[in-house]
Amino acid sequence: MSVTHRLADLAAGFAAALDHEKNHSGQGPIGLAVSGGGDSVAMMHLAARSLGQARFRVVTVDHGLRAAAAKEAALVAGQAASLGMPHDILSWTWDRQGNLQAAARAGRWAAIRGWCAQHGIAMVMMGHTADDQLETLLLRLARGSGVDGLGAMGRADLRDGLRICRPLLDISRDDLRDWLRVEDIAWCDDPSNEDPRFDRVRVRQMFGQLQALGLTRKRLLQTVDHMQAARLSLQKAAQDFARIHVRQEAGDLIFRPPALNLAREDAPRRVCAAALSWVGAQAYRPRFDSLLAAARRVSSGHQVTLGGCILSPLPDGQGARLTREAAATRPVTRSSAGAVDETGVIWDRRWFLDGPLTAGLTFRALGEGLVQCANWRAAGLPRTSLMASPSVWRDDTLIAAPVAGVGNGWSARIVADFHSTAFAIED
Repeated sequence: MSVTHRLADLAAGFAAALDHEKNHSGQGPIGLAVSGGGDSVAMMHLAARSLGQARFRVVTVDHGLRAAAAKEAALVAGQAASLGMPHDILSWTWDRQGNLQAAARAGRWAAIRGWCAQHGIAMVMMGHTADDQLETLLLRLARGSGVDGLGAMGRADLRDGLRICRPLLDISRDDLRDWLRVEDIAWCDDPSNEDPRFDRVRVRQMFGQLQALGLTRKRLLQTVDHMQAARLSLQKAAQDFARIHVRQEAGDLIFRPPALNLAREDAPRRVCAAALSWVGAQAYRPRFDSLLAAARRVSSGHQVTLGGCILSPLPDGQGARLTREAAATRPVTRSSAGAVDETGVIWDRRWFLDGPLTAGLTFRALGEGLVQCANWRAAGLPRTSLMASPSVWRDDTLIAAPVAGVGNGWSARIVADFHSTAFAIED
């Protein structure tokens, strides 16, 4: 195939991927995360040509780790302006804690998430390519990942209520750069992409040897496709299992005994992991060995704390109750609550507090404030569950604890129930 036809197919494939995703963005803008590298720069220009610039808003996160980062952000700003797209530059500073790359990823996502909330963006596009997919597969294979890990990245995922779309996932890095050269579009190369200190770079450098063994791009991408299909089937089976063996009660989950038997079957393992992520307001699942040990202990009659949750045995071996650990939650103020509308806030990723929202309020777990709730027993929930329920404070004064019976004009509800959202299956 000629270069001209190959690049025409690239543009057509991108347009088809974007057309499939645009209906998930609602009527608001679509976010474009653009670093200045060739992949995301190509995505920005292809998006403008495929759907028109009016639908998009561009963001660049400057990590402040390289002197060239400001120049790269300026390049994106100039190109976005030429395309007629609004562009914002966000800053992130490393606190010198933990692994740099992991911290940078987490910091970048936190910045983008806040930016999306500020601008009413429900979907953000990332510039991950087929090469990134291959590298992710090999890295996870080296770590002994199972079906979910070997499914690598999805073309679209939900994270923190945002849809992440990857329209370049079937396109190679080399083809994108060829397209940029033909279109005379400039981009920046990050020197860290050639630094062998990083695992992903070493995987990239050894890929030629893998192809010689028959592990070609086509074969590896077929493996990803097979794993993604298997993952979807297993997720659906787990969802069906959960509907039978797990009951939601306010912010708690009640397990029947089969949901705690993790010895052999995949479904209860997935259900327990998803339950801990949902109750614990965590983006990632707990480690399997920790999950297995916790299930064994609670089945033996012991209370267990794991992942910001408390797992307590029910009487007579009837299962267990999974409750949020009040001490593991974080308070938010009116100014830092983030997902704010005219009447309320999202707290602990699951609860929506609706009421007379004014400056100076703090939203946190009720905790020992339960003693101020005279009728808390009428809620029919255990004391531990109510201590982890949401409450509204002004300084040290309790304003409301809706779940514990103190309303004062406030209500609290779960914004996304467990069975509908925990298994990442789209209707």
